[in-house]
Amino acid sequence: MTEEELDKLAQEISGEIGQISDNPEKPLNRKERKHKLVLRARRQALDRVKAAKEKGDFNQEIRANLDYALLTEYAEKNVFLYNLMKARLIWWRAF
Repeated sequence: MTEEELDKLAQEISGEIGQISDNPEKPLNRKERKHKLVLRARRQALDRVKAAKEKGDFNQEIRANLDYALLTEYAEKNVFLYNLMKARLIWWRAF
């Protein structure tokens, strides 16, 4: 991903997070809390991609991109599946 694409995605995610209200009078339901959690994790993965690009650490950049891809593909459907796949990929990369 280029810097422009990373910035655009980060702005879109920040906008989506901002749309989910934090009003204490009206708490979020389970689906909204899960969606907000996934959005925050996606934002953190993008931040890690940026940091790895700045450092020139290719391995960390690949890992952060993989995390972001898993978050976009699977996390909304099933958080358990995301954690399982991530654990399997970390195990596979150890060899």
